[in-house]
Amino acid sequence: MRACLLPLLATVLAAQADEPAEHVAAAEREPRTRIERTVHELLPSLVKVHGASGLATIGAYATGIVVSEQGHVLTLDQIMIQKGKTRVVLHDGSVHDAQLLPEEPRLGVRLLRIDPQQVQGGLRPLWPPAGDEGAFRTGQFVVSIGNAFRLAEFAEKMSATFGTVVGRANTALRHRLADVQYDGDLILTDACNNPGHQGGGLFTLDGRWIGLNLRLLDSKETNTMLSAAIPTRDLLPYLEQHVLGRTRPETVVERVPAWTGIVLFEQAGRESPPAYVERVVPGSPAAELGLRPDDLIVRIDDWSVRTCREFRDVLARCAAGQVVKLVWKRGTRVLDGELRLGEPPK
Repeated sequence: MRACLLPLLATVLAAQADEPAEHVAAAEREPRTRIERTVHELLPSLVKVHGASGLATIGAYATGIVVSEQGHVLTLDQIMIQKGKTRVVLHDGSVHDAQLLPEEPRLGVRLLRIDPQQVQGGLRPLWPPAGDEGAFRTGQFVVSIGNAFRLAEFAEKMSATFGTVVGRANTALRHRLADVQYDGDLILTDACNNPGHQGGGLFTLDGRWIGLNLRLLDSKETNTMLSAAIPTRDLLPYLEQHVLGRTRPETVVERVPAWTGIVLFEQAGRESPPAYVERVVPGSPAAELGLRPDDLIVRIDDWSVRTCREFRDVLARCAAGQVVKLVWKRGTRVLDGELRLGEPPK
């Protein structure tokens, strides 16, 4: 039977070879739903960023967001972004060499710039919303857009991942997130920041830009992987300075240091032991709350306190008159209460 089929197969292949091949491209349908229209309108404002390759364990691709008609592109500041080796691929598939502008070390972001004269049809920039329009809340539905796993090449469309805002985290004190310089509240989502998604945008379902995606992060406190974004409200000063040429005047705020009346037990020779209470100053805020010697401070508001140093770090961010929630252990019991911070005694 196999021998009989071989001549027939050869005849069919020969006939097909004589006929010109017909290539039929799949027609792309128009967006049908509101969220499809939102993503469709946002995609021209996002770009693919390619940098130095050949570095072990470091991807040479990321995402960026066009923020001006003059060719400014905002992305994360990464090792792959190097002078003379960074290119930007626009929504239409065109490739452009990128100039590196000054980075913002505190945020871990950087502006790139391409020549707008080389862009046909102009650019479609986005700008962070001001005030309450850029706010986010827990439980809010979001869409994260980026070039996940470098699936999109040239004019191919990027990936859109849907999820919700699951909370916020303070990078310096709460989660000890690796590779994050930013010392502020991050947006935590369950829309996964896969490799290549970093530098992309986090948007509400109606298209408001609320965050810039970070790399997938490790939480050293919970030993979990986290998807997070820098709130756009914190990006505004940097963008205003380097895109608009405006510098916000520095506001000097007189802040009275916080005082609790808690004296911690710190043994000599130990760098920073757990935050055990050695004594409580009579008449202090801690005394009014009912703290006693040998109590163990474990949390202030949303921040974990595992050492005496972390206790001091959290208080350094607070001011006299502020009310915080304190959690402490007394033996096997876990107690909590509101502590009104006072002024240091003179």
